[in-house]
Amino acid sequence: MKKTLLLLSSCLIANISNATIWLVGPTQTYTVPSQVRLLVQDGDTIRIDGGVYANDAVKWPKKNLKFFGLGTGSNRTILQYTGDIANGKGIWVFETPGTCDNAYIENIVFDGAQVSDANGGNGAGIRFQAKDFTVKNCKFINCQNGILEGNGSVTTSNVILLNSEFENNGYQLPNDPTHSGYEHHIYISASADTLWVENCYFHRPRGQANSLKTRAQRSYILYNLIDEEATGYGSWELNIAQGGLNVIIGNVIIQGTSGANHGMISYDAATNVLEDFYFINNTVINKYVGANKYFNVTPAAGINTYKIYNNIFASVTAATNTVFSANVPSALDSSHNIFTSNYLTLGFTNPAGNVYSLLPTATLAINTGTTAGTTNTAFSLIPTKAYQSFTTALATRTISGVAIDRGAYEYYFPSTGISEKLLLNSFSIYPNPFSHQTTLSFSAEQKNTLITLLDVYGKEVRTVHFSGKQIVLEKKDLSSGIYFVKITDEQKNTLSKKIILE
Repeated sequence: MKKTLLLLSSCLIANISNATIWLVGPTQTYTVPSQVRLLVQDGDTIRIDGGVYANDAVKWPKKNLKFFGLGTGSNRTILQYTGDIANGKGIWVFETPGTCDNAYIENIVFDGAQVSDANGGNGAGIRFQAKDFTVKNCKFINCQNGILEGNGSVTTSNVILLNSEFENNGYQLPNDPTHSGYEHHIYISASADTLWVENCYFHRPRGQANSLKTRAQRSYILYNLIDEEATGYGSWELNIAQGGLNVIIGNVIIQGTSGANHGMISYDAATNVLEDFYFINNTVINKYVGANKYFNVTPAAGINTYKIYNNIFASVTAATNTVFSANVPSALDSSHNIFTSNYLTLGFTNPAGNVYSLLPTATLAINTGTTAGTTNTAFSLIPTKAYQSFTTALATRTISGVAIDRGAYEYYFPSTGISEKLLLNSFSIYPNPFSHQTTLSFSAEQKNTLITLLDVYGKEVRTVHFSGKQIVLEKKDLSSGIYFVKITDEQKNTLSKKIILE
């Protein structure tokens, strides 16, 4: 009896709801996930230690399963496959609707999924054919498909993808990155009622893969970084394959220097029940030197809403950019977008490092947007978050002042964190621009007020303590350029304005 209890305690723990926690790892009783496949029951949890689990493909036979990778850092939980997967589908497969529903998968790497051409050549890190699943903090790399979802008998599935990374997925012949197989980082079929993708990082697709292809009835694509990169050879960054309700907010979307069709967002057909497209407050960068298409719209009719507000579209100077190819939607509602031919001069913080937040020089974007309202289903189109890194939480985006900023980020005053759009007209500067001196005039008497002059990087270059209603600032040893005058009163209220020194 004692021996039996010790064995059980080393591989599972029963909780008060009678669900079981299965422990998998090199030092556990079960050393690879497939060894617990026929033991798990509905609602069980599988915890997998860090390490590489090679060539261990599993078709999971139960529903409400929860999977957690326990590895961290350089010892993540990695399911790695080399060669063709014998099941013809993928590393992990959830095959039967009603039996394999509602899987939850967290902190696991899926690496190298491929199946033979005879089996379709579309192996997946996760092949999900049941109803409802959630993926969080996972990575999909070197697979023919990162995630391949769909079953024709399912019509109400909900797919949630959070904080995950997709890299170098797509069909590829050996040493031939341009070979077209049209598999994808993510493919979501029409069996999905709702797709929700948030705070994910898509990069370096191969074999003309789409970064994200969806046929879902409703797709919410929020606050992600989608980057084809210099070595990526993909097709569309976003492919809306048959319409639906599509809400695309707060993403940074980058076409790389290579790629296949040199197009970014495609709307292939209008065959879903809803046909409403909302593209709001995204930052879209084209790095391909040549003919680029921002939007490709195949259907000539049938789209009810096509709303494009507050986006930044910026390119390399040598490109020829077309906003719409094929068709311009008859329902087009486009407002307060920026189209610029040189993304390096708009005022991004560090485009070489994929940091597309705004410097104070981004005057085309700061405080120049408009209210986008809601979708026809009453979903708010006001961005509330901003992408930082898929490994960290989304930043809170606070909208204040007379207008929202355009693009995926809100500008905040450097070194203080105070939004520039909180600035009021309680003081004026004249002349501005100026060559030798300028006067600051206040609407009310100032007492013990600190005046700070900052350069465009937020560095203090001059400070003055002041009381009164007017003060003269002189050029002295300052170089020509853009500066910011920050006023801090006795109550620590802060106002600011931009000045230009000629």
